[in-house]
Amino acid sequence: MKITSIIFGYLGWHYSKAIRSLSRVWKIFLIFIFNYFSIDLLFKNFFDPWKRMDDNYPKSFNLKDYFYAFMTNTIVRIVGIIMRTFLIIIGVTAYLIFALFYPLAIILWLLLPSIIIVLIIFGFVLIIK
Repeated sequence: MKITSIIFGYLGWHYSKAIRSLSRVWKIFLIFIFNYFSIDLLFKNFFDPWKRMDDNYPKSFNLKDYFYAFMTNTIVRIVGIIMRTFLIIIGVTAYLIFALFYPLAIILWLLLPSIIIVLIIFGFVLIIK
């Protein structure tokens, strides 16, 4: 009598509260991945110089110094765009991989009690043989 109460209590928890908790934890991990890679911040400052490295333009007009500062700032901005693009691709890929594994995790969680029972029976069959 007590064992059936424990089994039904576990199955009730396994198929109701645990699935909701798993979904909440999965959502928190997705938020973590999004914030870890700072995807929104990378988009906001996409065209900024990399690591805020830029050259100041000269106070007086000197074509050579002005051209040097312009080229330096352009190169640093291009490097920033390339690096941010690379980081955005890595972050979105990690986010999508983790999001796509969610249905697999739910299916595995739903099948877990039956998998455990099948493995126990298979173990007994191996012991008997």
